[in-house]
Amino acid sequence: MVSPRARPVLSLCAAAVLAAAPVLAAAPAASAADGTPAEPTPDAVQGFLDERVPELLEQHDVPGAVVSVVAGGEQVFAGGYGLADVASGTEVDVDRTAFPVASVSKSFTATAVLQLVERGELDLHADVNEYLPQRAHLPDTYPGQPVTLHHLLTHTAGFEEAVVGMSVPSRAERLPLAEYVVEYQPERVYAPGDFVAYSNYGTTLAGYVVEEVSGVPFEEYVAEHVFAPLGMDSSGFVQPDEAAERLHAPTLYGSSPDVLVPDMYLNQVPAGGAYTTAPDMARFMLALLGGGELDGVRVLSEESVAAMTSQQAAAHPEVAGSGYGLWEESVAGPRVVGHGGDLNGAHSLYVLVPEQDLGFFVSVNGDGSTVGGDLLADARFRIAEEFLAEFAGTGRDEGLPAPAPGLSPQEVADLQRYAGSYITTRTSRDELSAMFALFDSVLVAATPDGLRTVSPMLDKQHWVQVEPGVFRSEAGELMAFVERDGEVVGLATDLFPEQHYARVPWYDSPFLHLAVLVGSLLVLVSVAAWPVTALVRRLLGRSRRVPAAARAARWTAAGAAVLCLGYVLLAVVLMSDMSLLQTLVLDNSPLLTVPLTVAAVLAVAALAGAVWAWPARWWGVAGRLHHTLVSLAAVAVVAVGTRYGLTLLTPLL
Repeated sequence: MVSPRARPVLSLCAAAVLAAAPVLAAAPAASAADGTPAEPTPDAVQGFLDERVPELLEQHDVPGAVVSVVAGGEQVFAGGYGLADVASGTEVDVDRTAFPVASVSKSFTATAVLQLVERGELDLHADVNEYLPQRAHLPDTYPGQPVTLHHLLTHTAGFEEAVVGMSVPSRAERLPLAEYVVEYQPERVYAPGDFVAYSNYGTTLAGYVVEEVSGVPFEEYVAEHVFAPLGMDSSGFVQPDEAAERLHAPTLYGSSPDVLVPDMYLNQVPAGGAYTTAPDMARFMLALLGGGELDGVRVLSEESVAAMTSQQAAAHPEVAGSGYGLWEESVAGPRVVGHGGDLNGAHSLYVLVPEQDLGFFVSVNGDGSTVGGDLLADARFRIAEEFLAEFAGTGRDEGLPAPAPGLSPQEVADLQRYAGSYITTRTSRDELSAMFALFDSVLVAATPDGLRTVSPMLDKQHWVQVEPGVFRSEAGELMAFVERDGEVVGLATDLFPEQHYARVPWYDSPFLHLAVLVGSLLVLVSVAAWPVTALVRRLLGRSRRVPAAARAARWTAAGAAVLCLGYVLLAVVLMSDMSLLQTLVLDNSPLLTVPLTVAAVLAVAALAGAVWAWPARWWGVAGRLHHTLVSLAAVAVVAVGTRYGLTLLTPLL
């Protein structure tokens, strides 16, 4: 679901979630020399991929990859590159090595749901509680607005982001699907249909519906009704130990082939638990491009495939949105749909170009490194971008709406209604995933010639209005605002089809919080002057006795400052080791919440000491003022941390 330039959440918390990775970057890529797509013949495709894939794997420090291509109703290429296991030197075997495809699994789950819809056993628009046992019922948070399978498959059910409990370190700790959907049911924070907010839980719940209605375990249903009919004999929803033994799964690596990634045993199996080979994935793509039929076997009706690949949820018809179990592409050129998936050490992507009867799949077994400072220009995306530019002609700036003419003073004033702060809808209110909103946010400002957007991790962009509420960037990207009852409540861009951005009041703006955080940390650094000043006074014989309460207040404030500054250093270290960060986030580790919680206690005590210091005249005016500022700064850091799930106090908000 992510575009390489467009997922600050992943770049910061990357592996904390099963990333959506819907498709590709909107950045233009080089196409065939004469400007027309090359014919995807077997020789042309193999020649291109045999040259570029090894080069890109080396550039990104990724051990291995598999690729498959379909065109004209047949598989034209499937190839394996590099190593499945570095230590043993085992090469990737394109026919045997089944890669974990993470959120690509959602397309298989959607297929299973649509099969049951065709049989009349499910209704996409009925209350999903009709298919769930009482213990798993969703609460009636928004009376008269039930969650449906349509909402679950389009990520519009309104669930908050929930990563705790997604996976566990061993098979023995896994929960049955029936237990997981009850124990880890997230809050509903938006009314159904209001916003797109990518939800692994939503797809998992849809998979549980398949299990309940069919009467067989979800994994067995998909194996019998999706994989077997399509001849996908080397595919399955399995856990890492079984995948290694039965499907010859590759070893997964982190930022380099020297960094091993620990196994993840998923509770959210329907959302990300599938393994598949490149030839098997080619058969799935052929079935979708063939209207649901392959080799005379039909797994879906043409109508279901059309619904699956059509836009089902979006802020505006011109902005990329969701189908059922896949996403629309945002680049110029022919319409592209597909889905990607990310686990720590495993990154996959498949894309379909229906009008060209073309499909492409790639999967790699390492996080690797990025090139050119682009945090998410990973090997998987680079391979796919270059292939589509060469053989589908994507990335060319064609057919985009022309910029609007110069704005009148009244038009400029009208644009002010869009100005404000917006945060990702993929966030939580009471767990560690709340931190996503701190960095995945957008600040919109009105300018004399349009709108300007700023994001903590992205370049500034200028936008011109092409129709009411719809804007185009200089790069050709589209942004649409969501309105309700005449009020602007959110925005969406075709860079991020997997999520919308909800408008927040000024005091809840991440940009304000970041400014407060930076300013407060600068104040806290000044605490280093206290021991220096005390030492100088002692050397000069000017030290004086102060009450024990004053010393306690100083030590308390210093402790709060050290904890806050130490936490920032910890965050920097964790950003450099995404594997460790993922483990801590998924485990809801106390290491991420206890330090600032202790700092909160010390900060409140320090602030109480600051209040006492003024009438007691413990220090001079400058000393009292400095102590007060340090105490307030510590409180501010803790407050920001609490807002974003980084203390144990967050659930109390």
